[in-house]
Amino acid sequence: MAPEDEPADAAPRRPRRPTSGLSVRAKAVLAAAGTVAFAIALCMLALVLALQHNLRASADLDAQKAAVAIKGQLGRTQTMPKRAFIVAPGEVTIKDASGRTVTPVAPTDPSAAKPTWHSTPPAELAEPPGAGQPYSVKVSPSTTSLDSATGLLLRQAAPAAAGLVLFVAGLTWLLVGRALRPVAAMRQEFTEITERALHRRVPVPPARDEIHRLARTMNATLDRLHRAMTRQRQFVADASHELRSPIAAVRAQLELVLARPSRTDWPTAVHKALRDTDRLQAVASDLLLLARLDAQEAPPTAAVDLGALAAEEVRRHPGALTMDGDQEGVAVVTGSRVQLSRLLTNLADNARRHTRTTVSVGVAVEGGTVELAVDDDGPGIPEADRERVFERFTRLDDARARHDGGTGLGLAIANDIAHAHGGTLTALTSPRGGARLLLRLPRAG
Repeated sequence: MAPEDEPADAAPRRPRRPTSGLSVRAKAVLAAAGTVAFAIALCMLALVLALQHNLRASADLDAQKAAVAIKGQLGRTQTMPKRAFIVAPGEVTIKDASGRTVTPVAPTDPSAAKPTWHSTPPAELAEPPGAGQPYSVKVSPSTTSLDSATGLLLRQAAPAAAGLVLFVAGLTWLLVGRALRPVAAMRQEFTEITERALHRRVPVPPARDEIHRLARTMNATLDRLHRAMTRQRQFVADASHELRSPIAAVRAQLELVLARPSRTDWPTAVHKALRDTDRLQAVASDLLLLARLDAQEAPPTAAVDLGALAAEEVRRHPGALTMDGDQEGVAVVTGSRVQLSRLLTNLADNARRHTRTTVSVGVAVEGGTVELAVDDDGPGIPEADRERVFERFTRLDDARARHDGGTGLGLAIANDIAHAHGGTLTALTSPRGGARLLLRLPRAG
């Protein structure tokens, strides 16, 4: 039965690794020591096997020489001796021509390098055979030197191997600790960075290694976060300032109406309150759209005919907007029709507020790019302000004023929509003498 605090269909948890709670320093020490220990073990195994192979081959060669010598000695003997002392490295087995074994006796001098065997022939050989009797001799190789050499090697190499592993572990501990010292400094500094101290940065080590790149990446991230927080605070301050004016105006009007209800021109008061309420609604709608654009919410996308969209905008404002050329069906981009329509409306409204006569809208296709230009013959935008004009709540002294009906968010929204669709929005000088706002979007393939 599943525990009460876990769903019955919950995926089984993976068992924790034994090293999951260790620090990077400890893991590096374990990895280095384990690697060295494994390498030493393999080398020791190879050395022992090679030593055993060589000693075993040498013992076999000694046994073979001893067997040849014994066989030659017996072949030169006229009769089989009653007792014989045989010098051999190991146990000796002698057989006569009929296959009967001359059983050897234990060596008389076990401590000798080559044991001396005391051999007595069996009873059937009481009558020794004649001279030249063939014998087969088998001498077992001795394993004494093999065992002694292997034991000596292991007894002497084991302490040296253990010392080497400890040395590598200690050296790794020191080197990894020194290498991670900048990480500790970065961590200490990073823990002290709060929303009130976003100007602080982690120290960048001088070495051009991974930690150096990590520190630079962290500082770059902090730079972006600092800019975003500064932009958000400025945005909140500007939004509060923008909302304060219409709210204060509505409040003043309502207080005045309540103070003099009998002498109030109610239609005029309601009209003013409604106008300020419309302004509040416009600012709130723009702020909501900007919040969605900042969150990078992906809207439904489809093929959008930018030429047809511009023609619809011109038809909604007859006399105030004119269309240059006809690119319907050709200037097709991929994106959100609602957002692109809002972008075009913002550009047209901005141009209409500052033009002297009419605003022209032109759409063109340049290779794989669709260009939409909105031109006016107004005072234009100074070159020094052509980047700042796309910031939120920005009004130029001679071209942006609160009494003209703008919220200071139209071009900022248009710029964000252009970037969200993979395009750009730039302010230039119009051939008509005023401002040109040029939108470039990738053409739909």
